[in-house]
Amino acid sequence: MKIITAAIISIFSVITINASATTWADTEVDDPILDGEKCQVGEPMSSGSYIYQWESKFDQVFWPVTTPRGIWYCETSGFIALIGDFKRLTAEEKIIISKYLKNNQPDLNNYNDRLRHLEAIYSLRTSEGYFNNRLLRILAYQYETLGDLKLANDYRKRALSQIEARLNLTKEATTSIRLEYLFLASIYNKQLGDEDKYSLYLNQLNERLRTNNDKELVGYIEYLKSLIEEAILIENGGQLAPKSKDK
Repeated sequence: MKIITAAIISIFSVITINASATTWADTEVDDPILDGEKCQVGEPMSSGSYIYQWESKFDQVFWPVTTPRGIWYCETSGFIALIGDFKRLTAEEKIIISKYLKNNQPDLNNYNDRLRHLEAIYSLRTSEGYFNNRLLRILAYQYETLGDLKLANDYRKRALSQIEARLNLTKEATTSIRLEYLFLASIYNKQLGDEDKYSLYLNQLNERLRTNNDKELVGYIEYLKSLIEEAILIENGGQLAPKSKDK
């Protein structure tokens, strides 16, 4: 799946922090596995730029995929995917996943099991590198909210390995993704205890932020600068989001 970052970046042209809450509506979508069946899911109704100031910003993943309702599940077939990602199954993937689902159904009362099911299903699908990395970061944040910090950090280590490999490629990622990856590489290394790599990637990020000439990225750059200031307080291990100075 190709991830388009322009829509997110445009929001950073004006960062506002509101106290508003997000709202949902119940809806139904076609089951990707069982023809003619429907799945009962949630559809976002309202939100605002405040979602980009929530703690998941340090994993660079954002509502609604950071919530249980942001993971769609079909009780009829057992199919599961990130919100909105139900329509791109190939015929081959449908066959493979159908076989898997015959013997593998999650415990609906166990959210950890639902997350494991999500990862297993995506392992049977074809996705490009950025999507796969984002999925690891989504899982990291979700497990962290469930209180499993060790598992969350294991996912961050996996995501970091991919990010560093991508950053070292001769052919660079697009400018916006490279900025995102440099930010993640710096703070993940800080949180995981490698201060040298933290400084290395942070210096690279600051240099790119300083020399950027892309007017479309101005808002995103200011946003990253604010996150860098907050990230100074990140501690080795434990929760990624830093504790405020007042705590």
